[in-house]
Amino acid sequence: GFTIIELLIVIAIIGILATLVLTNFQGAQAKGRDTVRQNDINAMYQKLEEYYNENGGYPNEAVTIANAKTLFPGIDEGAVAYDNAGTETAVSTTFTDGAALAATPDADDTTEYILALYGAGCDGTTAANKCASYVLAGFQETDTTADYIRNSLN
Repeated sequence: GFTIIELLIVIAIIGILATLVLTNFQGAQAKGRDTVRQNDINAMYQKLEEYYNENGGYPNEAVTIANAKTLFPGIDEGAVAYDNAGTETAVSTTFTDGAALAATPDADDTTEYILALYGAGCDGTTAANKCASYVLAGFQETDTTADYIRNSLN
């Protein structure tokens, strides 16, 4: 038999070890989600640059889950979407005719992707007009002071 003190000590040690394991596991999950976001942004970045090379500019229309395959042949639709409270939501696309627009993910939504397109004639209404540049960003859980940002090559 064991005394009650011995049992309490063993239970306390098991509790401490369980806390350490769970804390490390949650950190690993956050790093995994950050890696997925970075891979998604890099996939969009590559497809946007391919689009520029083929069309002489960046798209002047919102990127949606439905039109992702048309705009960017070969991309996985999941790369342009994020899980927003159980609902797949496409990358938030904004347009500015002229000056650069900063892309900043919403701090309340830890999985949001933002694509800010800008340039003369870039208003999101006329697909024939092409945008000159973009900023693509995503929120990072492990480093909340810095978003993952990719800028256009042009």
